[in-house]
Amino acid sequence: MEEVDKYQYLENLDDPRTKEFIEKTNNETTERFGKEAYKVYNSILSILKEDNPISILALKDRALVLFYGNKNSIASLEDKREIYTASEGYVISSLQRVYNKDNEFAITIGKKGSDKTRLILLPENKVIDEMADNPFYINKELCYVKTYAYTKPPDGGEFPSQRIICNGEIVYGKDLKPGQFISVKVIGDEILLVKSNGWRWEELYYGEDLSNLRKIDEGEVIIPIKEGPIYIKNNTIKAGKPVKVEYPIIDATAGTNFIALEVIKNYRTSIVFLEDKEIKEGNNIALSRKEENYDNVVSMDAYGDNLYLIETSFNFRYRLYKNMNVLLESKEKEDFRVSDIYVNNGEVTLHGFLLSQSINPKGIIVYGYGGFRVSLLPFYSVIFSYLLKNGYSVLITNLRGGYENGEEWHKDGMLLNKKNVFKDFEKFIEVVKSIGGKVIAMGGSNGGLLVGATINDIPNYVDCAIISHPVLDMMRYHELYVGKYWVEEYGNPDDPKYRDYLLSYSPYHNIKEGLPNTLVITGINDDRVHPAHALKYVMKRKVDFNDKNVFLLTLDKGHAISDPESTAQELSYEIAFIEECTKK
Repeated sequence: MEEVDKYQYLENLDDPRTKEFIEKTNNETTERFGKEAYKVYNSILSILKEDNPISILALKDRALVLFYGNKNSIASLEDKREIYTASEGYVISSLQRVYNKDNEFAITIGKKGSDKTRLILLPENKVIDEMADNPFYINKELCYVKTYAYTKPPDGGEFPSQRIICNGEIVYGKDLKPGQFISVKVIGDEILLVKSNGWRWEELYYGEDLSNLRKIDEGEVIIPIKEGPIYIKNNTIKAGKPVKVEYPIIDATAGTNFIALEVIKNYRTSIVFLEDKEIKEGNNIALSRKEENYDNVVSMDAYGDNLYLIETSFNFRYRLYKNMNVLLESKEKEDFRVSDIYVNNGEVTLHGFLLSQSINPKGIIVYGYGGFRVSLLPFYSVIFSYLLKNGYSVLITNLRGGYENGEEWHKDGMLLNKKNVFKDFEKFIEVVKSIGGKVIAMGGSNGGLLVGATINDIPNYVDCAIISHPVLDMMRYHELYVGKYWVEEYGNPDDPKYRDYLLSYSPYHNIKEGLPNTLVITGINDDRVHPAHALKYVMKRKVDFNDKNVFLLTLDKGHAISDPESTAQELSYEIAFIEECTKK
């Protein structure tokens, strides 16, 4: 029988004991690593302040780009003119299309250090609502999707949940259960609405009136593309005769007479082009004559005859394309060796990217995620670039639970298959250890769960561990903030079918003596993963196991997107921790 959680009070961030613990552990971590972190802070910050395009939006007469860096702004791609710049103390978190309004677009924006945002309609700079996105017009009324993450919606439903608001009134979503979410695409009079049950199952609804939508299909992955309706179900385009695509599809966009598909091929992305007439005829698509290969396309959008892309990779931060021509690229260009490596764990063959510059590295950072259909494709990392230049190697692992090999790969790492992810990660670590390398296991969010479970399983194979913004208490994750959204991925702890399995690997519940040096980082304003996961985990290691090798840093930030200064602080402490840990 599970013991009473004596540290549950740490879930109350206003409890004086919680505040005292945060202050005490921050002081300890600052005293231990602050001096060395300060030495690298400015160099990290200077890189983070370089312009970095996050997403692109194609409009009728131009393309808009969301930039991070010294200025957090929206700019026109063609003439580089700034359209909107975030005010001091605020961060733009997304750039969004306003369906059925070619002359409007929208952003979500929030205070630095917070995940709470509000939706603003541009160019008129009109604030629409808090915790809202996905704006569209239907019958000349502005509508949007609103998330009720912390309070019940006005109709009395449970939370976290979502509703569609039109003209200030809830018009759709009263039947949505906690953990379900929706997305809407509106083209002319046609509405394509996807209702998602976590990252497990999706339903497509279609019609011309939100009050009278009909379900036309369901499947594991549904991506609406254009009117008709034309949409993707798993790796098949549905439009008259089905069109089967050979590789996992992760995104799609449509121009006037074409569709561009982003697929994963050889752990990188390719863009496949289809003409409307080919789709109507229906054929299986072999990737050969109609594809362009990239390392990792992170944002893609089309309008009319134009297709825009943002690409990233391990050796460059970004390239911006219009119709396959580079319009803008980053100053940062590295020359790291990138090797594709394959290992077999007895069940499956696993792929990883080994990044190196030194012949005899001081240590190897083994990085993983393994969940929620997240694919670890080539990406530019400020901290990895720094570490590579300073004597380390980096191993990026493609684990079950991601989407690198399609939905079956994802399902093999979720629910009652979750331990497969840990097994995959541990195999990479064992290989590194077998050749005499020092192992720094690293992961954030769901990747923090991965690292926490791994060091419980094989503590002697890991020299250092970094666990950031982690999910660690698998018995109460669904009770904290928006954790109910993850039940379809992890399983419900209140269901006997999953409870014992979750308890068997929950990092918080399986702490033992002799764990490696560990730095745990969380954000006090993290509205996605409750800081209590990190706080309780560190408290238990320190008090119950007298562990003097675990450190906690609680920052004034949220879960994901943040300002350069907060990010630089976090990365600087990680670097300082790694440098000290690998000297032992």
